[in-house]
Amino acid sequence: MPRASAPPTQSTRFSVDHPPKIGLVLSGGGARGFAHIGVLRVLERFGIEVDALAGTSMGAILAALYAHGYRADDLHELASTVSWRDVIDLSLNGGVVKGEKLHQLLATYLPPRFEDLGKTLAVTCTDIEAGEQLVFTSGDLITPVRASACLPGAFEPVEYQGRTLADGGILNNLPVDALALVHTDLTLASDVSPPRRAVYADPQEGQVSWWQRVVATVTLERRTPLAAATFRAADIMMRLLTDAQYIHHPADLRIQHEMPGYRLESFWALDEIVALGEAEAEAELRAHPALLERLQAASSAPMRGRSLPRPAPGGARDAEDAAGSSAAPASGERPPGEAAGASPAEVPPRSQPSERTGETFRTLWSHLRRG
Repeated sequence: MPRASAPPTQSTRFSVDHPPKIGLVLSGGGARGFAHIGVLRVLERFGIEVDALAGTSMGAILAALYAHGYRADDLHELASTVSWRDVIDLSLNGGVVKGEKLHQLLATYLPPRFEDLGKTLAVTCTDIEAGEQLVFTSGDLITPVRASACLPGAFEPVEYQGRTLADGGILNNLPVDALALVHTDLTLASDVSPPRRAVYADPQEGQVSWWQRVVATVTLERRTPLAAATFRAADIMMRLLTDAQYIHHPADLRIQHEMPGYRLESFWALDEIVALGEAEAEAELRAHPALLERLQAASSAPMRGRSLPRPAPGGARDAEDAAGSSAAPASGERPPGEAAGASPAEVPPRSQPSERTGETFRTLWSHLRRG
């Protein structure tokens, strides 16, 4: 019996007489997607207010948050406060991460339905059984956004509307075609797709201790040799496919963020990536003064900003953070990598990720002791 495959509806909340004027497409790219925050910051600085957004993967998450009313600085603050513990829930099935924590996190900051957003939003996912791109613009919001960010092999696919959904970037990492459904007059695209030429190996791989490599692998700050080859191959294929799709569905302005030294798991480089995105966006807009003038002329009044939800003080998360930061090995126990008499000078210094190794280890040790 053929399975049910009811496609998502494609609708907008704009009348025919008042279509959205300016659209923005945000690509997928994991932590590289933080560059989109810099783009949004520049658009706000230049007085450009987008009316509709489309996104996939990390781009879908940021686009949904922006469509709900959070501004660029809010997104920066949120990205800087979310911990890996907020999204990591281990799975033994189709991925390393189940995705239920991600679902809960999205539900904390987003409304339940597309219709509750302040701007039109299109989210793309991939049906990994049919090999089709699906575009969601109405109905349940949280599930499509979560599914759009389900990187194969990392997150479990999501069963929804008779479909098996995964990362929208599999088929099209820059879904300009999805934004075309709402017929915007001007379209901008922020593209953080991995470049064809990029850093393959970690240049500091041989300069750190084995325990630092273990911790960096667990916290997604390091790729194993197998993962490095697999992800790099996927990066190359994604970029080629994205460029091919863009030929058929171009934007009025495509802001490309190469960033060859940053990967989809470079979450520790938030501020650097945001700054790079901001600089690239400003340079591109200033290089196209006629388009910039059109964008400013077409912009409506800025959307009223929405404040980020603030957790109640003394909540479970605060208690967990306190336990994680204060936990230490029991008497007589010594963490791996801290042999008696070892001198700090014996461990070569490395970049920012390893500066958090001690804190990360205390958190991991606390979780292990609590079972």
